[in-house]
Amino acid sequence: MRLPLAGGFRNRIYRTYKELETREHRLLYLFFELTRRCNLACLHCGSDCERAPSMREMTLETWISIMDYVKARWDPFIVITGGEPLVRKDLGEITAALKERGLRWGMVTNGFALDAARFSMLEANGLSSMTISLDGDRDRHTYIRRHPLSFDRALEALSLLGASGVEHKDTVSCVYPANLDRLESIASLLIERGITSWRLFRIFPRGGAARHPELILDFAQSTKLIQWIADNRKGFRQRGLDLSFSCEGYLPFTLDRKVRSEPFFCRAGINIASILSDGTVTGCNNNGPAFHQGNISDADLEALWEKGFGAYRDRSWMHCGACAECAHWKDCLGGSIHLRDPCRPDTDFCYLKDVCTAVSKPE
Repeated sequence: MRLPLAGGFRNRIYRTYKELETREHRLLYLFFELTRRCNLACLHCGSDCERAPSMREMTLETWISIMDYVKARWDPFIVITGGEPLVRKDLGEITAALKERGLRWGMVTNGFALDAARFSMLEANGLSSMTISLDGDRDRHTYIRRHPLSFDRALEALSLLGASGVEHKDTVSCVYPANLDRLESIASLLIERGITSWRLFRIFPRGGAARHPELILDFAQSTKLIQWIADNRKGFRQRGLDLSFSCEGYLPFTLDRKVRSEPFFCRAGINIASILSDGTVTGCNNNGPAFHQGNISDADLEALWEKGFGAYRDRSWMHCGACAECAHWKDCLGGSIHLRDPCRPDTDFCYLKDVCTAVSKPE
């Protein structure tokens, strides 16, 4: 009887922690989506990025004014993203401005345009974290990235990162049915190149992926992915690679601790905010338009953060559909925001949904 009691106590402690974090809503991570432009046209793109998208882009001067505003009020870690941030010709000026203001920052990139000169510039401007995407062996990566050079360019970028002094060397892989049985080969490529962190994401049906159901793992495949992480995490850590499951989706605590460094907590709008390329303010930049909070062109960012984000911080509106009857509700709170649509009662995917009726008690 000790293990269930311990599990229940642990759940209550973590539940209290999340309540306190929500009440305080400290801004810890701020995403700068510099552009929606991209040099690739990936099948699964959640933002439907294009080479010349219709969404306007804020100028260098505007981004610098945002940095000054942010620095005067908070000290968040800035994550530069897109689109593909390397297509911004003024990326050097933007990152230099971050360094000048003492703002810590990292970047998410597909690596396609990352060469030694650009990497040296970014590192000189204070780059402390870089995330590069790699989605399989040559055939499987190329299939969803849709460019014949995408695999080789990604490996070159990973080699630059692995050999550098950048503190956090991270790779994300989008797992889909065709690469689910090839994850070991991705791990070998990362270990060979000195990458120290690897996160596995399940593609979700937004943007381009909504038009390609063949990219979406079903419940059994998702369960297989989680079990593979649980079985291999310790072994990869011994080889210098910290493998973890993405931040998406609640799992019971005992299983969660086997696949993640921290238990599930959707921090969008609680500790995470994003400024999109046109000035729109939202939580995680994967959240749909229904969760946008305003635009910095006509609203004060601090006021939006303090007075807005109601749907993120009070998630009782998710207590419907299958969630209304689930015994894990108090710990899950409806799962990840990016899988929700306010007009529908259920989440796009739940790691317990197929067995909710069989789960009578949370741990």
